[in-house]
Amino acid sequence: MPTLPYDVTTSTALRLVDVHKTYPGGARPVAALRGVTLDLASGTMTSVVGQSGSGKSTLLHVAAGLDVPTSGRVVIGGHDTTGLSADDLTRYRREHIGFVFQSYNLIPHLSVLNNIGLPLVLAGREADPDWIGQLVDALGLADLVGRRPGELSGGQAQRVAIARALVARPAVVFADEPTGALDSRTGAHVLGLLAATARRFDQTVVIVTHDAQVAATADRVLYLADGLVVHDETGASAEQVTSRLLAIGR
Repeated sequence: MPTLPYDVTTSTALRLVDVHKTYPGGARPVAALRGVTLDLASGTMTSVVGQSGSGKSTLLHVAAGLDVPTSGRVVIGGHDTTGLSADDLTRYRREHIGFVFQSYNLIPHLSVLNNIGLPLVLAGREADPDWIGQLVDALGLADLVGRRPGELSGGQAQRVAIARALVARPAVVFADEPTGALDSRTGAHVLGLLAATARRFDQTVVIVTHDAQVAATADRVLYLADGLVVHDETGASAEQVTSRLLAIGR
């Protein structure tokens, strides 16, 4: 890994330093991120919110190593991932980053247990039965491990996706609209489990969402507008998130 030109403490799970992302776009390039700098501590849960086109999805993709920044630094788990080759970045992402998506992305022909362990198989790592057992118990999946995804409800499938995201003990778990396909009650339950499990196992979670109720479950809320973090607050209620988003959108 590259040597870092700045200090990164072990309590910093994710650091972005002056990150820009520009896409080609007709007569002039489109600046999706315009100098984002932030630190996220280990064992915390952060929501990223903003209007459509604010840069939320780009921030997730760049921070998670799904895309590369035009300039700036992305540091995950103390390692600078900027400048890694595509193959090295894929390997690092597989071993150190977890993902939870709205669409679950479970493999239909695999059991719940095998879906949970899939990241370890892909990384060529041995599964730790005790660790998987802890995840299964924490997420209420003990009675479902032999089922296939087609036999699960939406809430159950998303809990499996959360366990799969946590199984490799990643530095950061990124969740992209994780409750978008769920009804409000099931979504609230899944979010509560994600938060409780992340804190129990000292995982760092970043949720990208447009939903103020979802955002308010996090310890910290980052507000994006025009590719910049324009506000940063802790302990926000859903009403406060909604009010702030309306104010930013004016």
